[in-house]
Amino acid sequence: MNTGIFYAMVALIALIVGVALLIIILKPLIFPLLWAVIIVMSAQPLHRFVKTRIKGDITSALITTTLLTLIIVLPFIILVEMLSIEAIQAYNIFQEWFEKGIYPPLEFLKSYPLGKTVWQNMNYFLSHFGTTTKTVMLSLSKRIAELVLEYSGEAIKNILIFMIKFVFMIIAMFFLFKDGAKWGHRIIEIIPLEKGQIDILRSKFHQMIYAVLYGILLTCLAQGTLAGIGYAVSGINSPVLLGAATAIFSIVPIIGTTIIWVPVVGYLFLSGNTGHAIALGLWCLLVVGTIDNMIRPIFISGQSRTPLFITIVGVFGGLSSFGFIGIILGPLILVICSTLFEFYIEYGQTQDSPLLDK
Repeated sequence: MNTGIFYAMVALIALIVGVALLIIILKPLIFPLLWAVIIVMSAQPLHRFVKTRIKGDITSALITTTLLTLIIVLPFIILVEMLSIEAIQAYNIFQEWFEKGIYPPLEFLKSYPLGKTVWQNMNYFLSHFGTTTKTVMLSLSKRIAELVLEYSGEAIKNILIFMIKFVFMIIAMFFLFKDGAKWGHRIIEIIPLEKGQIDILRSKFHQMIYAVLYGILLTCLAQGTLAGIGYAVSGINSPVLLGAATAIFSIVPIIGTTIIWVPVVGYLFLSGNTGHAIALGLWCLLVVGTIDNMIRPIFISGQSRTPLFITIVGVFGGLSSFGFIGIILGPLILVICSTLFEFYIEYGQTQDSPLLDK
């Protein structure tokens, strides 16, 4: 065998093995790394502002990363603290119910004619099995509490994994702010495109990231505000807090705002405020729950100058394929592919491609 061919094969095998090992190493951290890249690119105006006032790449990168970390972490800490307080109170209430053998929601239900009828029918049905509705409900509640305790260890493990990935994302953000421009230039040098084409591609890339991120923020703000108005009109206590919670949970795919407003509507029903419950349910279902489908695609499409249909396909396709980060990755991938296709068409026209002439 020719020596040159042999060494080329060895080099190729080494490259394949190296790439495979790199994928194995980066696989658990790929999404935190992608989030770091997206956040850094969207926060470039802030970083440029910091660099004009702070000299030194390391110091400016450290300050920008710290500011963004506080913006991300502080609301999360406040929310977790409030949820922890509410969770402890709820646990104490359930514990008291178990010790006394009572279940106030059932007593409340029986105080209404319809609820009393349902209660009696359920008791009659369950009597054939030698039990009662109260016993079944208490047993079910106890089982739910046991399941929560059973999976609490897994939840703690997931929280630790999340914290590790979050710390890695913050570290990656610092180095991207510090050296990202240099790495970007090195990557651009190996892209087989003309400088003008690279500038167009980079411009569309940035526009889509800005549009998607700010489109998400605008949607969260709109849904939280509209939901807060509905809570206030319905006479719910702490409408601002509940509106803020609705805004935060609106980023959760599929269920989103229902995590907040469905329990609130249920509370109004149980409290006897049927009219307010129906009105709030319709408001949240028809307005709050659908406004994101109007604002997000239009805002994203308008800012990025991308056809609305492509944007919608990218958002839903990316969400299905990559999870939550797919809301951003999906439109980005489609924009890059459509731009490269435009470059191909332009190249074919300038070269008088026979394929295109057909």
